[in-house]
Amino acid sequence: MKELKKVIRFLFSLPKTIKVYILIGLLASVIANEKPLYIRYHNQSFFPIFTSEKYIQIEGENTLIEFTNWHNIDYQVALFPIIEWSPGKTDLTNSNFVSPFSKQYFYDREGKKTELPFIRRHFLGTTRSGEDVLAGIIHGCQIALIIGMSFIVIAGIIGIFIGGIAGYFGDYRLKISFITVLLLSLIAFPALYLSKQINSINTEYTFVNAIIFLGSSIIFILILASPIFIEKKLKLTNYFRIYIPIDFLFMRFVELFLSLPRLILILSIALIFQPSLLMLVIIIGFTSWTDIARITRAEVMKTREIEYIQASKAIGTNFYRVLTNHLLPNIFPSLSAIFVYGFISAILTETGLSFLGIGLPPGSASWGTLMFSAKENFYAWWLVLFPGIAISLLLISLNNLGDKMLKKPIKSTLFVNSF
Repeated sequence: MKELKKVIRFLFSLPKTIKVYILIGLLASVIANEKPLYIRYHNQSFFPIFTSEKYIQIEGENTLIEFTNWHNIDYQVALFPIIEWSPGKTDLTNSNFVSPFSKQYFYDREGKKTELPFIRRHFLGTTRSGEDVLAGIIHGCQIALIIGMSFIVIAGIIGIFIGGIAGYFGDYRLKISFITVLLLSLIAFPALYLSKQINSINTEYTFVNAIIFLGSSIIFILILASPIFIEKKLKLTNYFRIYIPIDFLFMRFVELFLSLPRLILILSIALIFQPSLLMLVIIIGFTSWTDIARITRAEVMKTREIEYIQASKAIGTNFYRVLTNHLLPNIFPSLSAIFVYGFISAILTETGLSFLGIGLPPGSASWGTLMFSAKENFYAWWLVLFPGIAISLLLISLNNLGDKMLKKPIKSTLFVNSF
């Protein structure tokens, strides 16, 4: 409950612009949707917006009714969203790049072509296939939030883990005996061979395959860990100790990753795999953790020498409690600003990839795909202007938030002392 209160307090402390974007992203399907929130048809009540079913069953009848145009059915009562269009929904009557200021038409129940009522207009125009731009921008907020939060989760976990381990242990803090190294080297190949033999068992069931793979992995880990238990059992920890340069190894790995051009790496991965939101989230998350790792390492190396942390270790506090109770709460203010700037970078990366046609697939509700559709008609200025304004307002607000966190870091801390 205490952590939930801190999350709510942090959300209420955000700038108003970011609050609006978060609210729009969470309620995108309720704000812009072709389906009504509530409809009464044949004396029955339905809530089409809360279901993905394309058909409804009328009580007392054996037929299923499919609704492709909710406005042309003879309903008794209906409550529609503010924007009565869904992203990806084609309006063939107003297709081929209709401007926000052009006349817009529709076919009524009698099949007569008439001008759209004001409440149903495409207020920001349409794309070539007749998709509503405003609905795409609204649902694009949802995509932006998913991309940004996925970056914080994936890149944050990887970066904090690698940077925290490297900064805490350094090159001379993790010790292992020579006997353990010898046993590991002798037992690694038999363990690998055994796990491969177990995995080679053929079965028709995917679930059984997964269980076999999991079991062989556990066996492999247990065999590799057995020398450590043997060492402790025989009390050999004080003989022939070897220092493992964790900081050196981890930082060389980070530098190797940094030596690869990030943009070329992202483009290569995006071209190899089929475009999708999940793939884009994975690409951005696994290529953006290096800065978090380096800053986490520097902050941990600075804070690990503080007196009360040294005192905590002196009384026998284990590594996990020192990390969660002392180190992470102290470095989180600095990391919070990096998360905000990474959030900005993730949104820009998605927009750039989608604009190039290798991010989200065409027809997806994102700001980048809307701008990508503008390449088909250079006179469709609304496809560039309005998504560009949406991106600019969000990024300016996030940038100002990051600057405030750098100037007053203690006020940006969300989880201080909550571990």
